[in-house]
Amino acid sequence: MRKKLLALVLAAAMLVPLAACSPEEPEMPMPSVQQNKEWTKPALGENFYGYINYDYLTQTQIPFGESGTSTFDEIGYALKDDLWELITQCAQGDSDDVFDSAIRECYWQYLDLETRESVGIAPLMPCISAIESAQTTDELVKALVLMYQQYGVGSFFQFKVDTDMYDASSYALTLFNMNTCGNMKENFTLTDRGPQKMGEDMEKILEILDLEPQERKQRAKNVVKLINEIMLSITDSKYNDSVELHYFPYSKKEFAALMTHVDTDTLLSMFGDNVKRIIVYDQPQTEKINEVFVQENLRELKDYSLLCLYEQYASALPPSFYENGQKITDEDRMKNATIYAAGNLLVEEVGIAYARRMCSEELLGEANELLTSLKQSCRELIQNSERLSDDGKSKILKKLDSIVFLIGYNKNYQMPFEMVPRSEGGNLLENAIAAASGTLRQKWSKLGSGTVDRSTWDMAPTDINAVYNPYVNSVTLPAVMLSKAAYDPEKGYYFNLGRLGYMLAHEMNHAFDSNGVMFNEIGTYDPQWLSEEDHAAYKEIQKQFIDFYSKYKLLEVYNIDGEKTLYENIADNGAIQCLTNMVDDKEDLQQLFEGVAYGWASIMQVSDVLIRLSTDVHSPAEARVNEVAALNDKFYVAFDIKETDAMYVAPEDRVKVW
Repeated sequence: MRKKLLALVLAAAMLVPLAACSPEEPEMPMPSVQQNKEWTKPALGENFYGYINYDYLTQTQIPFGESGTSTFDEIGYALKDDLWELITQCAQGDSDDVFDSAIRECYWQYLDLETRESVGIAPLMPCISAIESAQTTDELVKALVLMYQQYGVGSFFQFKVDTDMYDASSYALTLFNMNTCGNMKENFTLTDRGPQKMGEDMEKILEILDLEPQERKQRAKNVVKLINEIMLSITDSKYNDSVELHYFPYSKKEFAALMTHVDTDTLLSMFGDNVKRIIVYDQPQTEKINEVFVQENLRELKDYSLLCLYEQYASALPPSFYENGQKITDEDRMKNATIYAAGNLLVEEVGIAYARRMCSEELLGEANELLTSLKQSCRELIQNSERLSDDGKSKILKKLDSIVFLIGYNKNYQMPFEMVPRSEGGNLLENAIAAASGTLRQKWSKLGSGTVDRSTWDMAPTDINAVYNPYVNSVTLPAVMLSKAAYDPEKGYYFNLGRLGYMLAHEMNHAFDSNGVMFNEIGTYDPQWLSEEDHAAYKEIQKQFIDFYSKYKLLEVYNIDGEKTLYENIADNGAIQCLTNMVDDKEDLQQLFEGVAYGWASIMQVSDVLIRLSTDVHSPAEARVNEVAALNDKFYVAFDIKETDAMYVAPEDRVKVW
């Protein structure tokens, strides 16, 4: 539901050239270099994105096994090195800091192969046995409740406790999308990658039951077929932010009537007496799950639930379970231990240990000073906006002042479980189970807890992302987005204004995009909080954005869906308005625009470009630079853009957010 600006593979399409994959896997996860001489450097006024990023686009090759790469991937490469250094230091040290100690235990327990083999999969067997022994769907529901409560793993029914979007002062229980084992609907239904991997993983988990290979293969096929049927029912991701399509409140009695094939009393017993109503997030998917949750599908329902359990704990299982005779070096094991600690068991703990070392008070102070300047610039734009009434300006400014900014990391975080050390008999798998279940209980504890805490963090410090949450009116910028790979003071203030400043301004402007403008200052969905006149004036602006972006052609063939990408395009253009409102000097403006362009440099295989065009709510990278620049008056001042230039847009046609 949240708008994500900076995911590693976010909106990574480009013009030409499109690089090919390297034929051999490189030793290090860094892009190799291969000069592409087929593409002539475009003129600045023809393709600003291509002009600024020419060296990157022509000299970068997509790493082996990846569908694309970008300058944001460089943040990930640097983070990987930083985490390797951090975790190995913790492992070799003797710090009694609770997070450092947990990291040290996780690292050595991962490398303790003898203990992992002796423990085997025994900690999972109560759950596996409960699932396997289920003779009816009602008994399966009981097993799934056990799996959720004691193992922290959801399958067909996944619940979230989050702000009630119709009353942002309270929490609500939401039945969210099912556990898809990491697959997006589009990846599963438009490509063969999702089904193929799911089938392979399903066969692997069925080895536990000592089935013959042919039976494993057939049962895996049956599971993939069932999940594909459910996947087809999921509401398209381009509608993820539609309240009308994702908010269906039910009383317990109404929920039972909706889920006629499911024992909802047992299902909801996980939450005690705190459930007053249930919000169904994806009604079509919920109805499909109810449809297939019948006795004749019991075998497939049980098998997929086992797969969800396996996916959660695969990396903590005995190596003999998944290595299949592969030769794994000690160095590879140490790297894998680092990856597991940072990406699986101790995501938050590793993130905070990283942030404490990286985020000095001076750095956080610089980020907050920049934030103050951006808010003031946005305030000036709102005050001078010609489309807003005086009452509208007053309400919009109140919302701007009410935005909660979470920068760096959560200094109040406490581990929701105890890491049992090896000296006391602790082992990797049992600690992984304790971590998953403890984290889930911590999240569920908010239900019935009273007033919503709008300063709650929902991201780890190492998430390469920045997020606006409309349901609490907050912006989150994790610590990694302040790392040198993302924010480098040596490159100058204005270049960084085009990168870090752009991230913050983009998320801040999501508060006022076509979706965010429907929520009031505390995050309650209230389309009437602005007047009909203000909404009507904004609708006209939105129509102009839709028309403008829909005319843009990628690779000179493929059009952008201006309606699907509307709210992200608004956030992009609102952000650049905020930035350029702070700068008048020509050279400073040039640095700012170059920072923006460099921040979106990316290459991607054509096949994935086309999938992104049909599924991503963000415009392709090239358009996120060129269209934003072409609509901004100061771009013309900075680079002396003439009417004869291809990017030129007449002043009267330059649609603006403010």
